[in-house]
Formats: sequence, structure tokens, C-alpha cells
Amino acid sequence: MVKITPDPPDKSLEESLAHASGLLRCALASACESAENLSGVKRDLAFSVVHLIDMAKAVVDRSLDQVEIR
Repeated sequence: MVKITPDPPDKSLEESLAHASGLLRCALASACESAENLSGVKRDLAFSVVHLIDMAKAVVDRSLDQVEIR
């Protein structure tokens, strides 16, 4: 089978972490906006997603900082 799209060029670890950080930033903004418009348990659940995304972004950003230091 012939692939229609070529494989993307290999990204460095730093580029991959920076991309993941940007994706998490967008996910965080979306989750925050969604949570603001909810109430009760649904709001609590949405804000728990906000918290999880925020924690994941912190891990990625710390990793990115370590890559940049090297």
C-alpha cells in the first residue's frame, strides 16, 4: 500500500516537548473555559481535568527546561 502523506521529519526531544507543552496549554484553556460554564458535580469533574492537564504541563515544562540546560 502506498502512503499518501510522507512521514514527518524526526523531531528532537526539545521540539517534541515544546510541542506537547503547547498542546497542553491549549487543552488547559479549553478545559478551563468548559468548566466555567458548568455547575455542581460536572463543574468539579471539569476542574479535575484542568488540574490533571496543569500537572502534566508542569512535568513537560520541567523536562523541557532540563533539555535546554544541556
